Amino acid sequence: MIYLFLAEGYEECEALIPLDILRRANIEVKTVGVGNSTIKSSHRIRLNCDTTTDNLSFENLEGIILPGGMRGTLNLEKSDAVQATIDYCNNNNLL
Repeated sequence: MIYLFLAEGYEECEALIPLDILRRANIEVKTVGVGNSTIKSSHRIRLNCDTTTDNLSFENLEGIILPGGMRGTLNLEKSDAVQATIDYCNNNNLL
């Protein structure tokens, strides 16, 4: 499974295009809202996430996607849960 993290201010194309391609390929991807289950993009498009950072599990984790967007990347960086997931992936050669 792949986690696609979404934080307020994410760039839509950098999030939704990889999500679409991976799901078309039948690869399990979960969208993860940082702090909330509904996240607003850089252009104010709201997306309902599959889960939130409060409910993360590293079981069966194969990788992560961290979409850009200036405000989104700054909000990803502030999240302890996102940082812990990056560390887990790095320590287990999943990046």
